[in-house]
Amino acid sequence: MNHRMTKLFAIKTYSADATEIIDLNVKDPITALIFDLQVYNAAGGSMTLHPLACFTKIELVDGSEVLFSLNGLEMEALDWYDNKAFREGWNMCLATNYFVRPVGINFGRFPWDPMLAFDPSKFKNPQLKVTMDINAGGLAPTYNKMGVHALCFDEKQISPIGFLMSKEIKNYTPTGTGHEYTDLPTDYPYRKLLVKCQTAGTEPGQLFTNLKLSEDQDKRVVVDAGYNEIQVCFNPKWPQVRESYFFASSTVQRYLMIAPTQGVSSHATEWAEAAGGHITSLYDGDGGRLKVITNTVGDNLMISVAGSLPHGVFCLPFGNQDDIEDWYDVSQIGSLKADITHNAATGGIQLFLEQLRTY
Repeated sequence: MNHRMTKLFAIKTYSADATEIIDLNVKDPITALIFDLQVYNAAGGSMTLHPLACFTKIELVDGSEVLFSLNGLEMEALDWYDNKAFREGWNMCLATNYFVRPVGINFGRFPWDPMLAFDPSKFKNPQLKVTMDINAGGLAPTYNKMGVHALCFDEKQISPIGFLMSKEIKNYTPTGTGHEYTDLPTDYPYRKLLVKCQTAGTEPGQLFTNLKLSEDQDKRVVVDAGYNEIQVCFNPKWPQVRESYFFASSTVQRYLMIAPTQGVSSHATEWAEAAGGHITSLYDGDGGRLKVITNTVGDNLMISVAGSLPHGVFCLPFGNQDDIEDWYDVSQIGSLKADITHNAATGGIQLFLEQLRTY
């Protein structure tokens, strides 16, 4: 057998905030780690944040060295950009049910990439560290669950040259309009630069106005573009961000927190054995907050949404994403600086990278 799936960590229930440390005691190279993330809906009503906000940090470390570090929303956005789709989950946002979301850490360009995989034997003591705030998002969750699978090479012998490493570089909160400058690392080649800019009720394109990336104090400007230019010029082949939810409406407006954040469209139908004849209105969706209201008694609904920018994340890909030699080699650069221009105070901006970490 060339490949196998290993249950690295069985589903566990958490009824309080926690940090789980998991030894990565696998000898064979790993193409991906799949996290089964589940958030319990203790009640109906409005969401304040997306359920994946309950997973505040997911890390892969080797002693003091950090090899991967993103929160749940960043990790899913990167997973979406790597695969052009979400993994199949169960977005059941009804009381006493679970919101189930599998999210992956991809170490290769594609599943079972023989050139790029995480080889635990190259490290002394690799561990996963998952930090949870059990009620940070969703519908008043009183507990959540997590399990982890590793997709490993088995009898197939490979010699990977490295793996895809992703880390948050900066997290800040603008207080108004202006520029934010960030010195970026020049250690490993860049496959993607990602910027998360999310405020409920506002499209990211209204907050994030320009990204400038320059080498050696503007000796070379790699990109200097606004939201529309980045989307049109760099992201023409990415599909719409699409999801389906089960959600309970009311005669009072409720919020459903969704993944698409820009240019959101939506539709709904009653989820019932017989047609009730009620009228449901869906509105907005900007920043990932969809407004839902029904004219008479509340209904259980099936809601489909579509848009762009998963969890408010812009993606700047470098070169042919399947050609390692075509990625952005920053090793010969003296300095690399990102200049982000923002148009207003926001809920926060995060910069993170996907890099080629070589052995």
